[in-house]
Amino acid sequence: MRGPLSGKRLLLVAEDRELAAIVAGAAARLGGEVAGVKSGRAALAAVAERAPDAAVLDLPLPDVRGNELIDALARAGVAAIVVSGVHRGTRAAEEVRRLGARDFFEKPFEVESLVAAVARAVGAEAPALDAPAPDEVTGARPLERHEVPDAIAASFAGEDAAGATPALLAGLALPLPAGSSARVPSLDAPPRPSGELSEASVPRLCVALHVGQATGGLTLERGPVRKLLLVERGVPVYAASNVAAERFGAICVRLGDATAEAIETMARAAPEERLGAALVSRGLVSAGRRLEIVQAQVRAIVWSTFEWREGRYAFQPGRPPPDRLDLRLPMADLVLEGMRRAATLSRLREELPSHVHLAPSPDPAFELYALKLRREEAKLLALADGTKSVADLVRLSEVPERDALAFLQACRVMRVLEEVARVLAGTRRIGFM
Repeated sequence: MRGPLSGKRLLLVAEDRELAAIVAGAAARLGGEVAGVKSGRAALAAVAERAPDAAVLDLPLPDVRGNELIDALARAGVAAIVVSGVHRGTRAAEEVRRLGARDFFEKPFEVESLVAAVARAVGAEAPALDAPAPDEVTGARPLERHEVPDAIAASFAGEDAAGATPALLAGLALPLPAGSSARVPSLDAPPRPSGELSEASVPRLCVALHVGQATGGLTLERGPVRKLLLVERGVPVYAASNVAAERFGAICVRLGDATAEAIETMARAAPEERLGAALVSRGLVSAGRRLEIVQAQVRAIVWSTFEWREGRYAFQPGRPPPDRLDLRLPMADLVLEGMRRAATLSRLREELPSHVHLAPSPDPAFELYALKLRREEAKLLALADGTKSVADLVRLSEVPERDALAFLQACRVMRVLEEVARVLAGTRRIGFM
């Protein structure tokens, strides 16, 4: 497609695959060609082979100091934009600009503003985001239960109330931190705004949408099932599903807020009017009750995809619908509560092995004050200082194994905790408390 970045090559240097995909989607909207690498050495190799027009660096990197990479890009005539969740504040911004970077963004940052800065760095202007977010789900024919694979149907079976789901369902020139290991540099496949869920789980995609303060639509497909999450600046504002049981009308009937006959009559009388608005205007539900139902619907649709490891995802930037409700659903709550409810013990044991050591991340996607921690979770989090394995943490926890693992994995997905080499008690890392 033609756009202000048409003919321009952008290099993304980031370990976070999902965040790179979101940035790539925004760059693709402007016509840019995107390549991605995960390490500083791979970035230096890519620049030596063929210098891009601009580069976005997510600092710090595991193997090369930030000042070395910025300097190398400046010498190659490459416009560098830096993002970071570790280096913060006016002093960090001044330092990266002094080293030669064109701009600096703290996490979370608005991905459209980042890509606009890339466009300015190469002498172009990015247009405003004026196209609506794509939605091929809302108007699709709803799938009946017999058309939905059993494994997917089970994810929404048993809901009986709004909101209820099954219970299980420092300076850039400083040396690298002690214990950091250089990784083998390799040129990776270009990060794409679409891909396989075997490589990018839905919870991690949700976290990337928050960190990138993205605005647009995340479409999820598994067999005949299609689901959609719309976000505005990283906050969920709407969700849709082509599974009949997850449609607003079906939920209202199941909860007893309206009869199937009443809903069918309203749909025939005003086919263009949103069902929720029609129910409120006719006095069948209150505005507050409509909000509760929609909030529960969004949670259920998104949570039902948290265990998907087959299927595809695609993110496209775009404006959310103008008549959206103010759902007030923080992404932190959606991810944490979804992991608590949806994660299965077998999957958790597979993805969070018992020998792994966890410690506080220097680059969390969410600050602790944004998380609604339960008492026993706060105590467990305080124990995760790198000196104990996952097995140790589970034994010390006050909750069952599945609940402890679900919380620890949620913290890992949200980058509140990270995997580290074992830390000896005599060299205890700084903990949360």
